[in-house]
Amino acid sequence: MKLYLDCIPCFQKQALFATKDLDDKLRSKILKKVMTLLCDISWELTPDEIANKVYNLIQEETGIADPYKQIKQQCNKMAMNLYPKLKVKMKQIRKKDRLYLAANLAIAGNIIDYGLAVEFDLQKTIEEVLNKKPAINDFVILSEKVMSAQSLLYFADNAGEIVLDRIFIEEMITTRGKPFDHISFVVKGGPIINDAMINDAYEVGMDELPNVVFHKIGNGQEGTGPNRWDNVVKEWMKQHDLVISKGQGNFEGLSENSNIIFMLIAKCPVIAKEFSVNVKDTVIKYN
Repeated sequence: MKLYLDCIPCFQKQALFATKDLDDKLRSKILKKVMTLLCDISWELTPDEIANKVYNLIQEETGIADPYKQIKQQCNKMAMNLYPKLKVKMKQIRKKDRLYLAANLAIAGNIIDYGLAVEFDLQKTIEEVLNKKPAINDFVILSEKVMSAQSLLYFADNAGEIVLDRIFIEEMITTRGKPFDHISFVVKGGPIINDAMINDAYEVGMDELPNVVFHKIGNGQEGTGPNRWDNVVKEWMKQHDLVISKGQGNFEGLSENSNIIFMLIAKCPVIAKEFSVNVKDTVIKYN
């Protein structure tokens, strides 16, 4: 996805939110450096690339490797507390409707996003999402691919949210009547905002899924994995029958690819414009 001018002040707002617990002197220093970075950097880069640089700068200046570590743990715990209730809810509806419900639950989980510097209510969002239809609804294509695919590549977004991703993948397997031959679950290889990492995947039991392996994409730092736009990631997509991308950040980095299903809540005007929907609309879009 290309960079919009609206993204520039948004990065400043994110930096302001990410440093809210610091003393004013350090906070001012970081905000000035972020502003300088945004002035000097090429605006031909994608929002995904620039976000990596902004948050890496914040980490360097604070000396805190994972500023959102505690928040991610709290999000995982909050969502895992809902897990048994949501599994019961799945059993209470008609079997033919369960995959659709699970897909929308996974989308509702996308509200757990600290990159937007806004508060959220997960349970309220679940209720709202389940009571409306996606503004773009390619669920039929998704369900057909679930039934025919032998392998699944799943780009996860946030900690906590991945609990609802787990429910969705479990329901895919149930609907199929058999496991996928191979599930590649993609998380971040290094900390950035509240994006899910390997330890988060283990915390919520993603390793209990049949035939699952974990892949890592980078946060812009050396050794954290390939970036979304790298050829190795394109090869992953070619090697899997069904490719699902959760959330805005993954859309920003993967939007130029085909044969991929984007699932998200449009949480900002820029993303809403990309999909020609309204802010807060939900999307199941086959590219």
